[in-house]
Amino acid sequence: MPVYSYKARDSKGKQVRGIAEAQNEIELAERLREGGYFVTSLKETEANAKKQNIATSVSSKRAGMSAKELLNFTIYLVTLIDSGIPLLSGLKDLADGSQKERARLVINDLVRRIERGSSLEEALSYHPHTFSKLYISIVGAGESTGKLSSSLRDLVSLLEWQIDLRAKVKEASTYPIILFTVMIAVVTLLVVKIIPIFEPMFAQLKVALPLPTRIVLGVSNFVRHYILLIIGLAVLSVLGYKFYNSFPRGRYRLDSFKLKIPVLGDLIRKISISRFSHTFSLALRSGVNVLTSLNIASQVTGNARIEEAIARAKDAVQVGEKLAPSLGRSGQFPPLVIRMIAVGEQTGALSETLDKVNEFYDKEVPSTIKTVFTFFEPVMIVVMGVVVGGIALSIFLPLFTLVRKIGG
Repeated sequence: MPVYSYKARDSKGKQVRGIAEAQNEIELAERLREGGYFVTSLKETEANAKKQNIATSVSSKRAGMSAKELLNFTIYLVTLIDSGIPLLSGLKDLADGSQKERARLVINDLVRRIERGSSLEEALSYHPHTFSKLYISIVGAGESTGKLSSSLRDLVSLLEWQIDLRAKVKEASTYPIILFTVMIAVVTLLVVKIIPIFEPMFAQLKVALPLPTRIVLGVSNFVRHYILLIIGLAVLSVLGYKFYNSFPRGRYRLDSFKLKIPVLGDLIRKISISRFSHTFSLALRSGVNVLTSLNIASQVTGNARIEEAIARAKDAVQVGEKLAPSLGRSGQFPPLVIRMIAVGEQTGALSETLDKVNEFYDKEVPSTIKTVFTFFEPVMIVVMGVVVGGIALSIFLPLFTLVRKIGG
């Protein structure tokens, strides 16, 4: 099919440029006119355009947006639609003003596909690494119902919540991570550099070494002689975890174990259920059917055990059962969530009752995050004190023994 480069003006007289495929010039001019553009120049550039399309297609595979960029893109779309600016014109302006090449590649590819006649939903679906199934489904539902602006506003709220949740987890975990890193560094320094200095001195004193001292010296010798083996085992452990986690059964077992970890398991469960509730509520409010909404919501929980519970509930709903008892049988959802879902099903206002669940978890999750990491801080300080103090004491014990012998 021939490829044409064109120049046109939108309803406000602003000039736009682009490349598009069409059967002939008349078809392309008519298509642009239906999109709200008046063609001022049109010529066939098949060879150059094909090269550009190939380059764009290849580049778009490496393109993507960060969470913050996706939020800004969605806010821009809302502003675009509310202002009555043509979608193509607005997206081109956004691409031209984008400072990130990866984001610019995505937006340019969306423009190219929409020019060829794709809907916004179809264009977004070619970039699954940037736009999730939820995002694409919400946009599609908004396009089909004529409520795209409202749907995008809901997506903005969801994206803001996700970014805020990540920020809170990062903020709360920063100090414990620093403490843990310092503890490892100090212990490594003592074992590898400090303790070997005392070993020859102990040999010269010819004093019977206490058990703690012999253990510390043994550990020091092992670490110094087998440091590469220890590093290799650590790397293999990480790779083994990732490999095992890549299998559905392995991920299921690991995620089930995570939920059973004291203190931390409770936080993981609350975050997973909060993600499910926010996503499920948004999908329903945007006009996505219950089964599709459940399928999408199950994929954002981040935990295979809870994901399976939702999948089983979806199968039960598909054959006519109520959602609340289906989720309740899994034992993975708190009674509060089950009761709220049951009320929503009875009143026909499931999305609204889920919003109440969201309000609860929006307060509960940050509180639990703070509690969990506040708990870990003193624990790591105590562990660090015990380990470092124990090493120091083991070094001084032979000296105490020697002093007693001399004094006696």
